[in-house]
This record gives sequence, structure tokens and C-alpha cells, in this order.
Amino acid sequence: MMLQTLMEAAGNLLAAWQRSLLALLGIVVGAGAVISMLHAGNMARQETIRQFRQMGTDTLVLRADSNSGLGNFRLGDIEAVPTMVPTVREIAPFMVGGGPVAFEGKTQNAGFLGVTESFDDVARLPMAQGRFLSSFDRFELHAVLGSELAQQMSQPFSPIRVGSQIRVGRYVFTVIGLVQPVLMNPMLPVDINGTLFLSLPNARRVMAIPQLSMAVARLAPETDPEIATRQLQQHLGPGMRDSTLNVMSARQLIAGMNSQVRLVALLLGAVGSIALVLGGVGVMNIMLMSVSERKREIGIRLAIGARRRDVRRLFLSEALILSVLGAVLGVALGFAGGFGFAWMSGWQVSFSPLAAPLGAGVSLAVGVFFGFYPAVMAARLDPIEALRSE
Repeated sequence: MMLQTLMEAAGNLLAAWQRSLLALLGIVVGAGAVISMLHAGNMARQETIRQFRQMGTDTLVLRADSNSGLGNFRLGDIEAVPTMVPTVREIAPFMVGGGPVAFEGKTQNAGFLGVTESFDDVARLPMAQGRFLSSFDRFELHAVLGSELAQQMSQPFSPIRVGSQIRVGRYVFTVIGLVQPVLMNPMLPVDINGTLFLSLPNARRVMAIPQLSMAVARLAPETDPEIATRQLQQHLGPGMRDSTLNVMSARQLIAGMNSQVRLVALLLGAVGSIALVLGGVGVMNIMLMSVSERKREIGIRLAIGARRRDVRRLFLSEALILSVLGAVLGVALGFAGGFGFAWMSGWQVSFSPLAAPLGAGVSLAVGVFFGFYPAVMAARLDPIEALRSE
């Protein structure tokens, strides 16, 4: 009986294929929007985690809650932290500044970082050319450039390379290294790609505020960041005077970013659900129109012995067929949308395991829900009144 009902419902839909196609289109677009947006949210989450893993989850950033930065400490106090705090393997204090950089008549504003030789290892900087600053470069006029800054400063027939001379203020520095393009590190106050790296003594010559701004630390293997944070605050906190030492870990940022990405994914799913509800309204409108046009047919069915539940089952079957087809095509459209989003954003393809079953299930529920009212209306028609209609 159920198979016969489904076949009859399919025949009715094919007989009015244009109307059925319009109803199906709303379900497909709605389901595809929900699924593709869930895929996009999952890809954003995976990309965030991938970036943090590439930068290292064993990293801590030390900063003060005042404008003085770490100026209360001497350089030796910060560099001695690994010997006093066993959970810290390496630490790199640095100064933050900025200003114009000139090369063969071309001037470009750039961010400055005054660093020690340990900054290379702690921040995991890959070199494209040359080498990073070492302890032997402390008082030499040597500099290292980020990839974007080097590209912006280069001339068409004279690119910046190792050995090039650049002017910073009244000093002429020799480029000894170029850093490869790296991802933006949200834990650092500057973009590495657009930064000029100088030794701390040279940074004091060209920066307006020559004091330590922050420090980035790398933890020992298998170290709990919370334990390391408490030890650092106990060791360095008393020397902060009128300010407080803030220690931020990469894991804290990952947790915060994950919660934000989940919220964005829920919002995207809600927006897609609106489209799905509109598709369900379209199904109900088409079904109501079908009931209005098929009143004589319904009256004949009821007059020759069909039960009201049989009529209701027939119209529900039509809504179910539209919902199933819409769910299947919506899943395909959602995966295509996910591939398109990954291609446009340049991210790795990573589909959400819940997107397809959730989107398909919701589309089925919406289709059946909005098809139930027209089916009930058809089953409640008076047979005599239905036979009189044209």
C-alpha cells in the first residue's frame, strides 16, 4: 500500500513537473546553504588550529598592562629566566617600534623589532636568504627584512638581497638575511612579513622609545602552560612595580578562537536555516495550490470509499518525495559550495562530519512539516463540496 501511494504521488508530481521543480528548488537551495555554511565554519576552525600549530603551541608572550612594557627589567634579567624558571626553555625579549626605511631613493614605512639572537628560534622564522642576527651582530649595522617589506622596497632592476644597503634614520644598515613568507602570528604585535629586524643596541639608536616592550618564551617539552605562567609571574611579577605582568599562551588563544569560530558557524547555520524555512514555505504554497486545483479528484476519491487518512497519506507522500530529493540534491550542492569556499579562500578542504546528516535531516523535517498542513486540509474536504468545484 505504501509503495503504491509513493508511486502515485510521484506520478502526480511528474504531471505538474514545473510546479514540483519550483518547490524542489527551494528545498535544495536551503539545504545546500546550511550544509555549505557548516562546512565553511569547520574549515575556518581547522585553518585557525593549523596556523597555531605551525606557529607552535608551546609559546608564551610576556607583556605588561602599562605603556612602560618590560622597561623595569634589564636585558640580563629577562635572558636569565630559563636558568631561574625550569619550565622555560628559551626566551627572547624585544623592542617594538617603526619608521621609514629607504633603499635607492625609495622610502617605505615599516615596523621595527629590536631582538636578540634567540628570537629566531623562539618565533620559528624560516630564512629565505642569508641568516638571522646573532650575538656577533649586536653592534654591527646589520639588518634582516621580512618578505613583504623586501618586496615593497625592491626596485624593478635592483631587488633587495643579502648585501644590499638600506638607510634607517641616519644609519646605513647592511642586509644579512631575508625571512620567508610566514603566517600572521596573533601573539606578536607586528606582522613578521613587513618587519625590519635589528639588534637591540642598534634598535636603541633608531627607536623613539628604546626600552624592552615584550618577550616571547618557548616552553620545555611536556610543560603545562598554566604551571609555567604561574612560575613566570612569581619570578618576574615582583619586579613590575606599578604594573602587572600578563602572560598569554597559544593554547589560550586557540581555545578563544575555537569558541569564536563555533559561534560564527552557528550564525552561518542560522542564516542558512532561514533559506531552508523559506524553501519549506514554498513547498506549502505549492501544495496548497495543488489541493485547490485537485478538489474534484479528492472528492471522487472520498466518494468511492477512500478514507481521509489515505488522502492525507497521498499528499504527505508528495511532500516527502520533494523533501528527500531536495535533501539529496542539497547535500551535493553543499559539498560543491564547500569545495568552492576552500578554493576561493585558499584553505585546505575539511568537511564537517555533521553537516550532511544535519542538513539533510533538517530539510526532510522542514519539507514534511510544511507539507502536513496542506495534507490535512485535503483530508478534511467535504466530498460533496469538493465534487461541486470546477
